[in-house]
Amino acid sequence: MDWASITFGAFLATATIFVLITLALFPVVRRRFLLWLSARTAMIGLMAVMFMSPDIPIGLTEAQVKLIGGIANTLSIAVAGPFLASYIERKYLLDGTRRLLRSVFPIGLILAGIIPLVPHVPGLTNVPETGLLVLIAIIVFGLGKAISLGSRAATFQAVAWSGGIAVGLYLLIYEIVTGVEVDFWTTAVLAALALEFIVTSMGVVDGFMDLRRQRDAALAEVEAATLAIATDPLTGLANRRGLLRHYEESERGRPHGVALIDCDHFKRINDRYGHDVGDEVLVAIGRGLNGENVFAARLGGEEFVVLLYGDDWQSLAERARQRVTSAVIEHVAGLGTSVTASAGIAQLHDGESLASAMKRADRALYAAKDAGRDRSLAMIPFDGSPSGASAPPPLRAIG
Repeated sequence: MDWASITFGAFLATATIFVLITLALFPVVRRRFLLWLSARTAMIGLMAVMFMSPDIPIGLTEAQVKLIGGIANTLSIAVAGPFLASYIERKYLLDGTRRLLRSVFPIGLILAGIIPLVPHVPGLTNVPETGLLVLIAIIVFGLGKAISLGSRAATFQAVAWSGGIAVGLYLLIYEIVTGVEVDFWTTAVLAALALEFIVTSMGVVDGFMDLRRQRDAALAEVEAATLAIATDPLTGLANRRGLLRHYEESERGRPHGVALIDCDHFKRINDRYGHDVGDEVLVAIGRGLNGENVFAARLGGEEFVVLLYGDDWQSLAERARQRVTSAVIEHVAGLGTSVTASAGIAQLHDGESLASAMKRADRALYAAKDAGRDRSLAMIPFDGSPSGASAPPPLRAIG
C-alpha cells in the first residue's frame, strides 16, 4: 500500500473541500477574509501538487515544477497578509497594522513576478527569499499586535500557523547542520498544513459564534431601549408611546372600549404625606389596574388609561377602577386616607381612532368628577337628537 500517495490524496481532498466550504459561506456572511482564505488554500494545494506529489505532474519538466511551486508558495504567503487584515475582529482599532498587512499582497505579486527572471538575472537570486522573509515578518508583527489587544482570531491563526513555522525552522536547521534533507519532510509539511486547516476552521467558527453573540447582544440592547422608551419608569406600566405601540401591534386585536382613570384628590396625598408616599400610591394604582382582558398605561401624573378587551368592557372598566382602592390599601402601609378613583369610559367604534375615543372618555371623566368623584361614567350613543343638534352625548353611570 502506497501510504505516501494516500496521505497526499487525503490532503488534496481536504484542501479542496476547505476551499469549497469557504466559497459557499461567502455569499451568506459576506466576510472578505473567506475569499482570501480560499485563495491561500488553493495556492497551498498547487504548491503541494508541485513539491510534494509522489510523481512529477504529467507534461511538466522538473524546472517547470520548481518554478510553479515557487510562485504558488510566494502567492500563498502574499494572500496571508490581506487575509489576516480582514480576519482580525473589526472592534480592534488597527488601521495602520491592517494597511501594512494589505501591503503584503502587492509586494508578494512583485516577488512572484521576479521568480521566473531569477535564472536569467543573477542579481535577483536572493530577492524572492529575502522578500518572503520581509513578508513573513510583517505578518508575524500583525499577529503579535492583534494578540496583544486580545484578538481571538489572531490567537487562533497564530496557533494554526505555528505548525508550519516550527516544521520550516526544523527542516532549515537540520539541512544547515547535516547538509541533507529530512527524509520525512513531505509528511511533516503536510501535517503542518493539515493543522493549519483544522485550527483555521475552528477560528472561523469561533469568529462566527462571536459575531452571533454580538448580534444577539445588540438586538437585546435595542429591544431593551425600545421597551424603556415605551415604559413609565415609576409604575412599570406602558407610557403614552407604549400605549400606542400596543394598540397598533397587539395580537389581541381591536379593544372594545377605553377608560381614563384618575386618582381622586391626589394633590392632597402629596401635600399631606409627601411625594414619596404619592409615588407609592401611583405604583399601587398601576398594580391594581392590571387584570384580565385589560391593558393599562400611565399618561402622566395621576391619570391612567385602560384598553378594554371583551364584550363586558364597561364592567371591566368599573372593576379596574374599584381595584385602585384595594391596591392602595394592600401596598401602601400606614396611609390613613381612603384613595378612590374616577373613570370616564367610551366605546371604541369601528373605524374610530384611539385618540378620538380617548377624547370622549376624557369628557366622561370630567363629568364623573363633577358628579362627586369615586364613580365611572360612560359615553353612550344617542340617536334621538335632532339633525344637526350640537348637544353633547349622554352619560351613563357604571356600577
